Amino acid sequence: MTLNVYLNFRTQSRDAIAFYEEIFGTKCTDLMTYGEIESREEPIEDSLKDLVMNASLVMDGVKVMFSDVPKSMPLTFGDNITLVIDTSDEIKLTKQFHQLAEGGNIVMPLGKTFWSEKYGQVTDKFGVGWQLNLS
Repeated sequence: MTLNVYLNFRTQSRDAIAFYEEIFGTKCTDLMTYGEIESREEPIEDSLKDLVMNASLVMDGVKVMFSDVPKSMPLTFGDNITLVIDTSDEIKLTKQFHQLAEGGNIVMPLGKTFWSEKYGQVTDKFGVGWQLNLS
């Protein structure tokens, strides 16, 4: 069994993908828009055609998927899910923490805890929560 992550946005999937591509040194190769799946029987609204229906990145070995949710569907942003980066590479962890914090909010600065020499929490500019842990 594989557990993957799915991030939903209204219209920011492309921006989030570009942001994470840079931070994690990866590339999205499977972006599909709503316009690409349009059927003749059910036309897609023009406002949806360029939005991301599905895309993914592999970030440090984990598949993270993205979608722009149409306004006709419910979407609630919350703090009930965070993504965790657990690495033994202190330089990489520190760099990624600061990149994710740009335009976002540092919830807990990187520092020593009773379980780790370096741990911190950040909410990025897209509202996604991250925990970074030096293992």
